[in-house]
Amino acid sequence: MYAIFFDYGGTTYRLPTNPEEINVTNTQSIEKYNVLKLGQIAVPTYMELKEYSFECEFPHTMYSYVNVKEEKDFLDAKSYLDMLTKWRKKKTPIRFLAGSVTKKGVLYKDRINTLVLIEEMSISEKAGEERDKYVSFKLIEYRDFNKTPYYEINKDTGKASKGKSDEVNPKKNGYHIVAAGDTLFGIAKKYYGDGTKYTKILDANKGIIKSPALIKPGWKLVIP
Repeated sequence: MYAIFFDYGGTTYRLPTNPEEINVTNTQSIEKYNVLKLGQIAVPTYMELKEYSFECEFPHTMYSYVNVKEEKDFLDAKSYLDMLTKWRKKKTPIRFLAGSVTKKGVLYKDRINTLVLIEEMSISEKAGEERDKYVSFKLIEYRDFNKTPYYEINKDTGKASKGKSDEVNPKKNGYHIVAAGDTLFGIAKKYYGDGTKYTKILDANKGIIKSPALIKPGWKLVIP
């Protein structure tokens, strides 16, 4: 089974239906030059940002095929579109996760997991399905241009080499009390600056957490 999630502000939202396909575009940038006696040559320069596109249905009511089990967790089409519009207006990246899921709703390791911007979002309705929305997404990979490599200077040789900066963790060796709406991904993003490091928290709390997709408010989790 395939699933798509958006993570924003530490809260993960699963899209209500699964798309039939996801298209990923990965383009190599190439410069072309005219060289005397050789003619035109092509020189590869860099990899351009990845683009993701798909179409998803946003129902106005909880049909049998919607990806939620309880009515209290269902968001109608208008709620989703209002939320997506709000994210776009804030001009901040969101995390895009997609891939096959286990029966417990956990993504396998071969998933798509990247920061993106919603470049385009086209909304349509179909005759006889009024209030149900079909949304075509075009996402573009986001790279944080504010982050620069950290270099270390070897005292013996005087040469510089790329080093590893300390992980962001304001409560090192501390704890986190789970609040309503928290996810392991969001908690890891808060303490490490990278949600994909949620496995560090999972490994440190194996006695409490049985499934990465299920954490309960009130739990006291160790933050290693």
